[in-house]
This record gives sequence, C-alpha cells and structure tokens, in this order.
Amino acid sequence: IIGYSFGNPKETVDYIVVLGAKVNADGPSVSLWDRICGAYTYLEEHPDVTAIVSGGRGTDEPITEAECMYRYLVNKGIDEKRIFKEEESTSTRENLEFSLQVIKENQLPGAVAVATSEYHQYRVSLVAKELGIENAAVCGKTAPWLFPTFYVRELYGILYEWIF
Repeated sequence: IIGYSFGNPKETVDYIVVLGAKVNADGPSVSLWDRICGAYTYLEEHPDVTAIVSGGRGTDEPITEAECMYRYLVNKGIDEKRIFKEEESTSTRENLEFSLQVIKENQLPGAVAVATSEYHQYRVSLVAKELGIENAAVCGKTAPWLFPTFYVRELYGILYEWIF
C-alpha cells in the first residue's frame, strides 16, 4: 500500500507543496534531494505552477528545510516569485497544515499536489485527506538501495497515523 500512489498527477495542478526532510551540513539529505528534483522537474514542465516549500529547522540543521529547497530551486532556474516558503513545520502533518495557511494567506487558487518521496506518499495521502486536501503526488525518485530502510521507517509512521 505504500507504493500505491507513485507517479505525477494526471491533471495539471495550480501549486505543489514540497515537503521537507533533513538538511545536512553540506546540503540536502538524500530524501530532500529526491523531493527537490521531483518538484523541479514538475515546475519546469508546468511553468504556471507555484510551489510552497515546507519545513522548519531542526536543532542539527544549518538552515530551514524550506530555505534549502528554495535555494536549490532558484539556483536551478525556477523564478523565486513562484516559490513561497513555510519555515515553521516540524512534521509531515505540520508541513501540510502550515502550508494550507500559506495558501489561504496568499489566496492561491486551485488544485494542489504534494511533492515528497515515493515511500512517503501513502502516509501523506492519509494526512491530506484528514485535512480536507484532495491531493495528487509529485514523487521524487528514491534510489532502489534505500527502499528497505525508508520503507521500514515509513511503516512506523503509517501505523502512527492509523492509531492516532
């Protein structure tokens, strides 16, 4: 069930929420890089789509996850006017809740997609439904050798969502 929603939306959306992940001292973690690449590809293919990069700063991170994503997307050529930053969230649920606030504050219209890692999309869909978001997936591609580690980790996250 974790992999049920791999792939990009069939219909073009108006904006994507890019979920954060760990920022290392030397740049984005593997998971964050995958998400940045997935978002970048979608934004390049759809020049009218706006992005909300979402993620705060952990105690061991040099900058916020949102700032890291913002820098990489702008450096790769995405117009900074197409990117909003949400820099307070510390979890998947907060990523989505706080990004909804950005959407409301800026009166952004239309359909949303959530850019995250393939292994994370199912749990994101559970949280999104609970928050009233009908989302589509923009998945960053995860290296096959990382799947066992991330799937086991994600299983615990899914169990938490089901139980609580």
